[in-house]
Amino acid sequence: MTPPRAIIRATRARLSRALFAAAVKGYKRLMNTPTSPVRPPEQRPPWDTLLPIPRSLVSDRRPLIVGHRGARGLAPENTLPAFEVAAELEIDGVEFDVQRTADGVLVVFHDDTVDRTTTGTGALADLTLEQVRALDAGARFDGRFAGTRVPTLREALDYLKTTRLLLFIELKDPWRFPGMEQQCVDLVRELGLGPRTQFRSFYHDALHELYRIAPEISISELWDDRLPADDEVTFKTVDAPHQLLTPQNIRHMQARGQQVTAWTVNELERARALAEAGIDGLCTDYPDRLLALFG
Repeated sequence: MTPPRAIIRATRARLSRALFAAAVKGYKRLMNTPTSPVRPPEQRPPWDTLLPIPRSLVSDRRPLIVGHRGARGLAPENTLPAFEVAAELEIDGVEFDVQRTADGVLVVFHDDTVDRTTTGTGALADLTLEQVRALDAGARFDGRFAGTRVPTLREALDYLKTTRLLLFIELKDPWRFPGMEQQCVDLVRELGLGPRTQFRSFYHDALHELYRIAPEISISELWDDRLPADDEVTFKTVDAPHQLLTPQNIRHMQARGQQVTAWTVNELERARALAEAGIDGLCTDYPDRLLALFG
């Protein structure tokens, strides 16, 4: 017989995952975020042409340690100082977000609006690059970072090329920015960063477009309120919120040939549990904490 405490723990875990999924679904309805239907098998890339996560240039550790938005717990998110912190720590890689300004320039930024992380207000997509450059993207995090600017994707990649970090580039809301996929690919190719890059997006139609124009670059599916079923397997990496992941479903996805990464893992107990389950990568706001755990 299963001990009562084990039953209680399992029930709590199921409820936690269910509540998390419900919250995400509610948020997506509120934000009117479109989703991509999973394409039928005949429209998916040939499996043997897909690439795994790029190999780390700094370690053989598993799981990979990836700084979320650079290292957003230690420096202003999605800025050059955050990337510099990640490089100094010698973690495996950084994750960051890409959007486009009103005048067509790709910038590294997460939110729809600039209100939370900068001294400005309004939708980023409605601002020109000149207007975005006028914003302070560091002062709200800490006065020591006052004067930090929102970097363009080119500026970020120019710096990251000087490091040994892997690049996990998320295309934010690409349905709003036609041609964004080609712009990102062109910059990555121009700077010779393809072997160190993995593109990712919640909008899976963009992933198919990225594969079409750049099959030599790794691609990850982002999921939020659920995990892909067996008949939905499309790309070789699944990136999901850690709340949805269990030892059982991690092993199941890996058994069908996929690597599994999790976001955003900031607690050491949870990081240790996921590592013991065999997860391939952890994205965290505090990479220094995970380095202390995994070395």
